[in-house]
Parts: sequence; structure tokens; C-alpha cells
Amino acid sequence: MSLNPWLLIVIVALVAAILGAELLVLRLPHRVRVRPGAWAPPAEQERLTRILARNPSYDERTGLTSDRELARWFEDNRP
Repeated sequence: MSLNPWLLIVIVALVAAILGAELLVLRLPHRVRVRPGAWAPPAEQERLTRILARNPSYDERTGLTSDRELARWFEDNRP
């Protein structure tokens, strides 16, 4: 039994679309970035923005900092 060439193309395209969708779903959580301090009240978020504006040593990926005020902010506003 021979497959119609168009049917074979449709099947291959469908399989490729499914695999692509799976890869997109698997990688999506890595793309979503939450702003640091998003859980805090608006006033504290503004204070955090001011602290981060003057503190370029903050690493968003690890959350590490050498700034005492920033470390205190995270300690006081832990979710």
C-alpha cells in the first residue's frame, strides 16, 4: 500500500508542529521573568526600584547582592 505524497507531507508537517509545540511549552517557563519584589505592596515596589536603580551589582538570576539595604529589603519583604 502506497501513501499519497500529499498525505505524507501532511503527516510530517503535523508531527513537526506537535514536536515544536512541545518544545515551546517546555521552554516557556524559562522565558517568563517575574520582576523582583512583584509580591510586595506598591510602596515597597517603588522603594525597591529606587534601590535597584543605584545598585548595579544585583544579580536577578541568583538574587545575590552586596548591598546591605537591598538585602534588608528582601529580608523584610519575603513572600
